[in-house]
Amino acid sequence: METPEEQKEEAKNEEVQQEQEAEPIVPQSEESEQDTPAIENAVPIEQQWEEKLKEAEDRLLRARADFDNYRKRTAKEFAEVRERAKIGTINDFLPVYDLFQMALGHAEQTPDFQVLKQGMDMILAEFKKTLDSLGLKEIPAVGQPFNPHLHEAVKTEPSDTVPEGVIIAQWKAGYKIGEQLVRPTMAVVSSGKPQE
Repeated sequence: METPEEQKEEAKNEEVQQEQEAEPIVPQSEESEQDTPAIENAVPIEQQWEEKLKEAEDRLLRARADFDNYRKRTAKEFAEVRERAKIGTINDFLPVYDLFQMALGHAEQTPDFQVLKQGMDMILAEFKKTLDSLGLKEIPAVGQPFNPHLHEAVKTEPSDTVPEGVIIAQWKAGYKIGEQLVRPTMAVVSSGKPQE
């Protein structure tokens, strides 16, 4: 059986042991490292900014190179599209060219004007068909009011029958593709009744 003094001593020892378990003892060197910043491992602020600047310059150089490659690729693709469009248009007109050559060959063999006219009519029909396939439409002119967006006045003439500002005749036909003007009509416009 323990004496009261021994019991007190044992209780005191238990208290000390519980306190030690609750607060682990940290060596002096570890405590000082936690309280003060790690100065030895710190990177100077100038060095950090230099690294960030190098990264930004690298990203800029890569972006420039990417854009330059994109520009070259786009230019190459555009040139290829233009070449394909030219080839397609030329292929549309080759039958007309072939008909011209055939008509000239027949004209040398036969002096008959009627045969030559038939050949020219065939060529004109083929030519119109080709232009239609490309979407080219002739702008109506004779008898229409003059429109400066579609017609170009070559000259004006007085007329007893045609009112002022209306087209009397056309020298060259005008054409559009869709709403895009290809060439305006070269027109003669009425200036109204002649002055006495």
